[in-house]
This record gives sequence, structure tokens and C-alpha cells, in this order.
Amino acid sequence: MAVIAGALEPSFCEAVIADRLAGIGVDERDRSTWLDGWHNLPVTTTYPIRDVAPLAAAALDELVGGLEACTFADIPDNLIVNFPEPQAAWWSPDEWEAPGAGWHKDGDWFRHFLDSPEQGLLMIVFWRDVVARQGATYVVGDSVAPVARLLAEHPDGLSPTEVVATLPQLVAECSDFRALTGRQGTIVLAHPFLVHSRSVNALDRLRIISNTSVMLRQPMVFDRDDGRYTAVEQSILAALGLTRLDYRAGPRAKVESEREARWRGAVSPDPRSPR
Repeated sequence: MAVIAGALEPSFCEAVIADRLAGIGVDERDRSTWLDGWHNLPVTTTYPIRDVAPLAAAALDELVGGLEACTFADIPDNLIVNFPEPQAAWWSPDEWEAPGAGWHKDGDWFRHFLDSPEQGLLMIVFWRDVVARQGATYVVGDSVAPVARLLAEHPDGLSPTEVVATLPQLVAECSDFRALTGRQGTIVLAHPFLVHSRSVNALDRLRIISNTSVMLRQPMVFDRDDGRYTAVEQSILAALGLTRLDYRAGPRAKVESEREARWRGAVSPDPRSPR
């Protein structure tokens, strides 16, 4: 997990926040306009990462082979706003079986393979400071290896629903649970196999982040003759205890996600869809 502090200017963050909150009728100074719980806003604008976050753009060189290896690596304004939830019971990261937990691996729009290009990295943007008990994203730090083994065992791929169905057993094997906190403008470039969950905002201020995927032009490769693997490819091989793998994926497929349909207003929000 690469943490780039100060990747975005605070003034830029505040301008985006002001625009998106106004769009949903929220005035932070007027509590009567606040909503309840978390709200995952659809994308309206995408900002070139090279222009607004050059330090994060530079980190992509080592992690996935640079911007030229990506079909998408920019920063959308799909803010995830977690309003205070005074009626909800707060739970700590290590209470992984809490009723409010929604452990998941991102990627509800494609069939999952070990080498999936649809998510070369998970990008998490801190539009505001996030502290403990503020609805921070909870992550399972040691989830990469079990997810890698799961996908390696299914070269024919797994649907998003099938991945989610395996997670209770997978998470039960893990022990590294933590809250992802940070300062405004921080960008975290996390492993695509990182399992995570939303949590309860027990404080009296909004938690505002977003997440998106760095998408690759080509599937990842685990049998390079020159041995010049990207950092993510190396991490997956290491998780499997291998130095090389002749991996052949089955037919790939796009999936119609509930989230995208909800953004189009086609279905009602599913409160179980966590971020």
C-alpha cells in the first residue's frame, strides 16, 4: 500500500467538496440539511491525475508500469460521504463479525481473475481528514494472499457475487484489521486484492473520501521472460509462493452492477452495498 501524503491541494479538495455537497442539497453549516449514513455519489467530473496529483502519478511507474500502462488512472469526483450515525452502534476494526461489517473486494462490474486488468490498483482519496471513529474505511491488511490463492484456484473466474460469498471464510483466516485514517489530500494506492469495509461515523462531522480503480491496458503477466514484473505482479507471485506462473484466464465478462444501475436511478439503493 503506497500512501502519498499531500497528493492533492486542500483548496482543490474543498472546491470539489463544496460543489458535490451543493449538488445533493447539503449545507455543512446547517445540520437540518445533513443526510443519514453513507452516500456514494456518481461521477460528474474526472480530473487528470498528472495535473492534480503528480506525486501519485509518479508512483504508478513502479506499481503498475506507469500511466502508459493504464487505460484509466485519473481522479473522479465520486465522493463517498459518511454522515454521522448516532443511532448506529460503532464497532472497531477487529470486531470483524460486527452486524454492520460489509467486507468486500472492489470490482462489481467485471468477472474476477488473478490477472484482471479492470483493477490494477485500488485508489482511495482523502478529500478531508479522516480520524478514528469517523467512519474510516476498515481494511484487512493480510487479505492479499488469501484472495490471490482464491483467484488462482479459479482460472475460469468468479463473478462479483461469488467473490463476496467467499469472504466470510476468507476474512476469518485473517488477523490484521485496521482503520484507514489520513490527512486531507492523501491518496492511497492499495493492492487490488485488499478486502475492506465501511464503518460507522460516530463523530459529529462528515467523513469524505472516494475510491476508484486504476485500470490496466492489458491483463497482468506472471511469466515474464525478462523477469521485469511490476510491483503488483511481484506481490501476487510472492503471495502464491511462486517466482513465475503460466496463468491462462477463462473468458472475461463485464457485469451489470447494482451500483451503476442505482446511479442511473433504475433501482433503489441497497443498504448492503458498502464502501
